[in-house]
Amino acid sequence: MSSPLGGIALVLFAGIVGGSVLAPMKFVRGWKWEHTWLLYVFCAYFLSPWLMAFATVPHLGAVYVAGDWGVVLPTALFGFLWGCSLVFYGVAYDIVGLSLTSGIILGASVALGSLLPLTVLHTEQAKSANPLAIAAADTVMLAGVLLCAWAGDLREKVQSQAVSRPRDPRFRTGILICLAAGVVSTAFNMALVWGAPLARHAERLGADPFYAANAIWSISASVGSLPSLALTMIKIGRNNSWRGYLGGKAGRNISLCVFMGVMWICGTALYGSAAGILGPLGPVIGWPIYMSSMILASNFWGWLTGEWKHVSGRPVRLMFLGIGIQILAMVILGRLQ
Repeated sequence: MSSPLGGIALVLFAGIVGGSVLAPMKFVRGWKWEHTWLLYVFCAYFLSPWLMAFATVPHLGAVYVAGDWGVVLPTALFGFLWGCSLVFYGVAYDIVGLSLTSGIILGASVALGSLLPLTVLHTEQAKSANPLAIAAADTVMLAGVLLCAWAGDLREKVQSQAVSRPRDPRFRTGILICLAAGVVSTAFNMALVWGAPLARHAERLGADPFYAANAIWSISASVGSLPSLALTMIKIGRNNSWRGYLGGKAGRNISLCVFMGVMWICGTALYGSAAGILGPLGPVIGWPIYMSSMILASNFWGWLTGEWKHVSGRPVRLMFLGIGIQILAMVILGRLQ
């Protein structure tokens, strides 16, 4: 699969995998949210990055020594800040569901992440970019995000009327949490930029250039897992519910969480391979396809598992319109990179 067409197909598949990562949470039984999120985050963000780094980056310890604290510490700190968005992601998922959480967070993250090179990073890419065009595309993207948020608010209203229950008082807070997560998640881009010398040291010490960045995100992703791990362990400790990991459904639930972690690392690795195949086409068409397919996949699973049950008409049209506008904006942003 070395042709551009093969690379695009691989990007699409990677996005579908990435957008399906949280779907197995729908089938966890007998656990509270914190039990599932703790095990998933540990497998996906704490353990997997180090396994990948040790497997693909020779002399990993020497890479960090060569990078010194002036590189390693900011990389870790930005990873920790991104980890706060991961906490927001998990909390929002528990409140508003998979489709809305992914649609709002991914859209906001892409829009704000594309502005980062223009406002903060001062890279060569920023010097050659058209700031007005990028700002216009970001405005379109954020309009799509707001439409999704509006559709979600209408969805909650319709569903509460359909089943004669009061509206969840947390719902609008959940929407705000999604927007906050989209803002904070751009810290991962900062971690990759500050950690760039680590990738160069890794190449100098024998790492394949394709895998050299694993030395960066092993730190940023694993440190980013700490806020989620701390929050969930505190909640479980306060509720004295560690025994929730035992019992009849424990084996099934643990398998689902591990599977989610494997899906996350596989989706990330697949996109990395696809970007290598596409080469210069990666930022132009690869990234928009990847993010778009993630949003579509997450909404498919949200729809299939009943998040939009009893809902039709205007809320559904607004949600599809919001997603379509986001995908259009992603394509435009990709062509501007």
